[in-house]
Amino acid sequence: MIQLSSEQSAIVHSPIGRAILVLASAGSGKTRVLTERARYILENTRKDGVIALTFTNKAAEEMQSRLSDLDAVEERCWIATIHSVAQRVLAQYGHTIGLPSDLHIYERDQDRKTIFLQSLREQGIDIDTYLDVTDTKMQKQREKNLQHLLDEFSSIKRDLLSEAEVKAIHADNENFWTLYQAYQDALLNSGGMDFDDILVYAHRILLEQPWCGQIYRAKYKHVCVDEAQDLNKAQYEFVRALCADEITSVMMVGDPDQMIYGFNGSSHDYLCKRFLVDFSPEQFTLKKNYRSAQAVVRLANRLKPGSQIESDFALEGRSRIKDFPNEVAEATWICETIDKLLQKKTDPEIEGAITLDTMVVIARNRFVFQALEEELNTRQIAFYLKKQEQQVEPGSVFGRVLDLAIRVRLNPKDWVDGRKLCGVLKIAPPQVWGADDLLKTLASSARRSDIPFAELQAKIMIAVHGLDSNKPNIPKLCSDFQESIQSLSTSAEGSEASEVERSLQELTEFGKSWRTFRQRGLGESLQAFRNAMALGQLSTEVNAAGLALSTVHTMKGLEKDIVFLMGMCEGVFPDYRAESQQELEEERNNAFVAVTRARRWINISYPKQRKMPWGALVLQQPSRFVKMMSE
Repeated sequence: MIQLSSEQSAIVHSPIGRAILVLASAGSGKTRVLTERARYILENTRKDGVIALTFTNKAAEEMQSRLSDLDAVEERCWIATIHSVAQRVLAQYGHTIGLPSDLHIYERDQDRKTIFLQSLREQGIDIDTYLDVTDTKMQKQREKNLQHLLDEFSSIKRDLLSEAEVKAIHADNENFWTLYQAYQDALLNSGGMDFDDILVYAHRILLEQPWCGQIYRAKYKHVCVDEAQDLNKAQYEFVRALCADEITSVMMVGDPDQMIYGFNGSSHDYLCKRFLVDFSPEQFTLKKNYRSAQAVVRLANRLKPGSQIESDFALEGRSRIKDFPNEVAEATWICETIDKLLQKKTDPEIEGAITLDTMVVIARNRFVFQALEEELNTRQIAFYLKKQEQQVEPGSVFGRVLDLAIRVRLNPKDWVDGRKLCGVLKIAPPQVWGADDLLKTLASSARRSDIPFAELQAKIMIAVHGLDSNKPNIPKLCSDFQESIQSLSTSAEGSEASEVERSLQELTEFGKSWRTFRQRGLGESLQAFRNAMALGQLSTEVNAAGLALSTVHTMKGLEKDIVFLMGMCEGVFPDYRAESQQELEEERNNAFVAVTRARRWINISYPKQRKMPWGALVLQQPSRFVKMMSE
């Protein structure tokens, strides 16, 4: 039986059917309240279903696990990320707005750039002139300008801007809307869409085909939204369209102090203003931090005054702020401290043994870890860089061929991945894309190519071509090719032996992903499997053994007993690009999130000088947030 505080209980047991807004500070039991509210609804209604929308697949898995003891929970409670729910709407009803079936998701930025460049070529536009690159050798400048344009395209989608609004914003570039439309046409012509399109198209379906939304509303009468402070316009409007005027039982939980996704168009205004206007919710506030020790709460309150209330039962905990002559000295101290903690093994304030798994080192960005990684390697302390949920691209030829072949098998018009596949195989791409037997043709050419284990690569393409796309026998494919690859190991030497080893590892990971896909009930078709990969639903930590090194954004929603927050220099944290008051406020939110990841002890540090990539040593000022926490 879950124990709830009186404040938490009032929310969980609030009358069913009304809208609820919960402003819940870090450590106040936000996830517990959201989960128990869903449980209360399921236990006190006969057939009503609940949609619980999360921002990460990990959060969805945690909520699913907490409710796993309920009968028929998988049937009545749909727990998924907003993009995953939108993707299902799109997969089922995309045809109602004229979209091709089984649209491929281009989740990689490089693929989006390739498609955009092709759309420019097709319009006869000189690419370097348009991207303001006068010297064709200035590849970095071209990439920067190209990324800026794609970011602008994303803003159009995340803000659901109309043609008139886009033309007004880009009045100085009369061709901007034409280029945007060309990019969208190029995506569709290749049988694909980008990540932002998922919400745009799903939202459009719900608005233009109201009966589609009605099908979901007939089953799901209640909607819960986690981390609602990070909603952007497309996400919020998707939730509104899903609810329409019928679902009034909407619960949004969030903390404006933890809004850290402004670069994705997020704003806590959707939680704190729009939700109030659109749903007239009953409002609740949770401020008591049950997670963190008193020392951690005090630091958090210096960053965000009045944001936290210490629990009466909280331990004292520890906090300290230290400066060092340089990054090497900072890294050395962190490693020495970790060694001492491991030797100590236990402490009254730490539940269980002190291990590397009870600690995390957090930084504003991954480049801060360079000196620390070198020191950890020198001392042979195991560590890993905590990744986002997206799949890691394969490294072996076999792994890349398998991945790209599946993409082409599902979408023969996908010239982007098709050309990549031809590049890996070292063969000429076809003149025309879209043939049903494309993989067989490529396999024939691959057999004559100078690539590692050409016959193996040809065979895997033939095997993928022969898969039943509705019910592919992936376990058999994995078993067959495990034998094929192992048979090569007897004669392989040097780099070929390494290629065999990596190929086996990546085939094993591929098989694990399929098992995860089936165990989580995400579907059974090859297309559903590919989409689940693109949406990060199958991700697991790679080599997740040892000390975790994590950026603030990757650590969001997680916690550790012992936290090291390093590299706290002005220009690093806050980031040097944060100039406006709004951007600096979001940086402060980032610092607040970083500090409140600590359950018991937190160590904050910064170097007085840093070595720049070009070799110069530059004096550093302590972060303004360090100054706040030192007062």
